[in-house]
Amino acid sequence: MKHWYLIVGAVLVSAMLAPNLGVAQTYKKQTIMAASANTPGSNHGVLLNRFKDIVEKESNGAVTVKIYLGGTMGDEVANVKQLRNKELHIGTLFSGNLTPNAPTANALCLPYLFTSMDEAYAVLSNEDFLKELADDVAKESGTRPLGWMIGGWRSITNSKKPINTLEDMQGLKIRVSPTAMQLAAFRAFGIEPHPMAWSEVFNALQQGVVDGQENMYVTNRDNKFWEVQKYMTEIHYMLWIGAVLVSDSWYKSLDADTRALVEKAVKTAQNEQWAAAEKVESDSKKLTIDNGMQVTILDPKEEERWKERARSIWPDFVKTPEMKSLSDKALAIIAAMPKK
Repeated sequence: MKHWYLIVGAVLVSAMLAPNLGVAQTYKKQTIMAASANTPGSNHGVLLNRFKDIVEKESNGAVTVKIYLGGTMGDEVANVKQLRNKELHIGTLFSGNLTPNAPTANALCLPYLFTSMDEAYAVLSNEDFLKELADDVAKESGTRPLGWMIGGWRSITNSKKPINTLEDMQGLKIRVSPTAMQLAAFRAFGIEPHPMAWSEVFNALQQGVVDGQENMYVTNRDNKFWEVQKYMTEIHYMLWIGAVLVSDSWYKSLDADTRALVEKAVKTAQNEQWAAAEKVESDSKKLTIDNGMQVTILDPKEEERWKERARSIWPDFVKTPEMKSLSDKALAIIAAMPKK
């Protein structure tokens, strides 16, 4: 469970970001275009709909939010380009899919960077870290993260056999998100991963084009992967973190009141998602097991082997001054956390 001070801190941040309730705000009539390649019931869909509720209520309907879900505006990489071009104003996506346009987002994708969800909450609550990361991402991609979603650990599913060791991976065709960090991690595990677009994954699993994929339990739930997968192995190599992005040029063009409202709505929706994250994953795991999937948890000694292999790729990605600064800051924040 998250430390109580993180929950209290989240509530205080939301309160501090709220417009002054003693002053009537007047907002310019406008429509905010928001999109996600994910389903309405996903973390993305829930967060964007909560964002919409807050914005429209507090602006008395002057600011409306139009949401496109399920990939109707393209995949996550396409959404980043649309944000940069102001075709979209807000988008949510897995942080790994931001890295082709913003390499410094890899600072949150380093395998085995986090060993607990509390460590991720601590890093993503640190204002100095967040500002540096947001400025770097904006400079690289033209998009600015105003918030972050935290999900579960990316685990491996497959239709062939339980995975208890690195050797059990041999011969399996595993679909991996087509990002450099994840591809490198699986090569370090000793297999050649199979990257493909997310929209193709279920059919590829169903038809045996690939044997498995890697993702968190809630993704397993949302896509009913138990219909085409039998085994799931928790490897804890990467915690799913999603970005809540805005078009940076659009964001900077907003008047002060509207900008404050957008910031408040994102942070409030983010904090609510954080508060629900662990229960969502726990419930999704139970549903996965109830639907017949067999879950394997690695032996601690075996997990150390996976960790050593995956962390060997860090030097290939921590090359720039920006990445070095961010990764050092993240590790320092984790090291400074109270010991349990």
